[in-house]
Amino acid sequence: MNSSLSTGSRPAASRPMSRRLKNELAKMVQEALARVPVDLREAVILRDLQDMDYKEIACVLGIPEGTVKSRISRGRAELARLLERNRREVM
Repeated sequence: MNSSLSTGSRPAASRPMSRRLKNELAKMVQEALARVPVDLREAVILRDLQDMDYKEIACVLGIPEGTVKSRISRGRAELARLLERNRREVM
C-alpha cells in the first residue's frame, strides 16, 4: 500500500481542511453547473457524471450524436468559464 495515498500519513489537522475544501469545491461546481443552459447541462451531466456514451445520450435526449458532442463541448466550455469567473471573484 502506498503510504502517500493513505490518510493515516497526513496530519489529523489537514484532513478536515481537505474535506472542507473538497466540499466547497463541489458546491462551487454544482452552483456553476446550475447556471449552464439546461440543454447543455443535461448532456454534460449524462456524459461526465452518469458516464453514458454518446449513443446512449443521443437516445435518451432524442437528438443526433453530433448534437450530443456539440452540447457536451459547449456545456463544458460554459462551465469552465463560470468557474474561472468565480475563481477570479474569490481571489
